[in-house]
Amino acid sequence: MAKDADILSEAQEAFTYAQDAESENRATALEDTEFARLGEQWPEQIRKQREREGRPCLTINRLPAFARQVVNDARMNRPQIKVVPVGTGADQVTAQVMGGLVKNIEAQSNADIAYDTAIESAVYGGFGYFRISTDYAHEDTFDLDLKIEPIFNPFTVYGDPKGAGGDSSDWNFAFVTELLRAKDFKQQYPGADASSWDGDQDDENSDDGESQVRVAEYWKRSDEKRKILLIKGPQGERVLDSRQWDKEEIRAIFEAAGYQVSGERETKSAKVIQYLLTGSEVLDTVEWVGKYIPIVPVYGEEINVAGRKYFRSLIH
Repeated sequence: MAKDADILSEAQEAFTYAQDAESENRATALEDTEFARLGEQWPEQIRKQREREGRPCLTINRLPAFARQVVNDARMNRPQIKVVPVGTGADQVTAQVMGGLVKNIEAQSNADIAYDTAIESAVYGGFGYFRISTDYAHEDTFDLDLKIEPIFNPFTVYGDPKGAGGDSSDWNFAFVTELLRAKDFKQQYPGADASSWDGDQDDENSDDGESQVRVAEYWKRSDEKRKILLIKGPQGERVLDSRQWDKEEIRAIFEAAGYQVSGERETKSAKVIQYLLTGSEVLDTVEWVGKYIPIVPVYGEEINVAGRKYFRSLIH
């Protein structure tokens, strides 16, 4: 329990930091989105005054046409993932095989929806996201498939404000929040305390008055030291993690093939963990198989003023 308390405290501190850093961008994005997509283009005070006087508030919203032009251009010219063979042992054939696997993952995931949703969010609000996840290939297997999934509500994501790149490769933490109906929460997490993450005002009741609970994914990336070995044999050199070499069955296979350790050194590698949190407890802990947090941002216009980043939409 003490460990859970430490994780919750650490996560809450990181969330507050991200929330404060993104507050202006999120407020601007919400205003731009409502202005363009909902046609809320009258100042509130003037609108109420005209309603009291019985005067109309006509809105001729021309903005979606310009936004759709940009989104449709992006759909016609989507960026392509290309695998390039670089480094020792890389070859064109392997790169082509890996490229084919990437295209298959995109096709099986309907990744176009994820890309288009993120671009549309960036056009209207200044930022959008999609994510990479794993799921079992079908119900009777332990084989996992990679999936590229859309994030339809970009306001549920809080990234690391210190990230300097155009992607999330240097994020050390991120959050994705989700609202669950109280009865669904109890069904998924029997016995868990139904206290919402961060105490958001919209957690308590939905539009129909039903109680809801906000759950947060807390993604954390940290460096860990490990030892790697350089082994040489009849077919050249290979690099292995020392933990692999320590397994007798693996070491026996390499030694039988004539491989011996010729060098070793310590290195750093990234470790990514996902914690599923409520406001009072850790519901689940999962170690991610990759070294990057699997949430990818798509930004509109980015402006950096005195070290603070501002994201602006086409609407703005």
